[in-house]
Amino acid sequence: MRVRYINSQNYSVDFVDANILPTSGYLHQRKWNTTIENDSVSLSIGNYTYTITLTLRGSLKERKETLDKMCDIFELDCINETPGTLYFGDYYIKCYIVSSNTSIANINTRTNVELGIFCIKQEWIKEKKYNLVMYDDKSDQTGIKKYTYRYPFLYSNQKGAVQAINDSLADADFIMRFYGPCANPYIKVGNILYQVNTSLMAGEYLEINSTDNTIFCFSVYGEKRNLFNYRDMSRSDFFTKIPSGSNVVGWDGTFKAELIILDKRTEPRWL
Repeated sequence: MRVRYINSQNYSVDFVDANILPTSGYLHQRKWNTTIENDSVSLSIGNYTYTITLTLRGSLKERKETLDKMCDIFELDCINETPGTLYFGDYYIKCYIVSSNTSIANINTRTNVELGIFCIKQEWIKEKKYNLVMYDDKSDQTGIKKYTYRYPFLYSNQKGAVQAINDSLADADFIMRFYGPCANPYIKVGNILYQVNTSLMAGEYLEINSTDNTIFCFSVYGEKRNLFNYRDMSRSDFFTKIPSGSNVVGWDGTFKAELIILDKRTEPRWL
């Protein structure tokens, strides 16, 4: 079982390895916030703090070095106010390690450290990725009807289609990435169209993130530009979530793309 914390600067601590073992506390806890008003119940997901005890083994020198390393890794995120990521198997959650309490274990070659793990939102995420490939055969381009920039959608036979499964209990957030070169790229999930009216050069990619409601283009040099105002305006909610269940995902095959479905839960599935 892989349980690992990676801080905002990509330094990591394994919570399960040859000299570290969780001996108290659980990540499988959940809590919904409840509000009652006029006999109506409202529920929401808020922040949450897990308490986990790790037992370290080894020589006293080795344990002190491990404790110092852990403190430095955890402290960086708190100082910079930038969360790290805790991984449990295939799931991850954004969090800070906000407290630690060190004590001597029953065996003199063991040290216990109790960690307070503050999660901004009790939302464990598992990513499921679907790769949408580009087709090399250009013969099918004959007869494609392409409107002007004002009406950029391509009307043609759908060249690419995959079946994407959202096995979450509810409609899911997503990340879509389109890779250049391409013009006015789109992905259609069922009858839901996600299109951005722009052109991407080779080496550039465009990312739609429904969690943050953002659309950004990234250049080969790491430059970032906001393309929010270039989104398709045919419906009010451009960032419509992916419906639960099976969905047919289509694109015209002239570019490479990927769809990442985000399965969000208040506790990770048991391994």
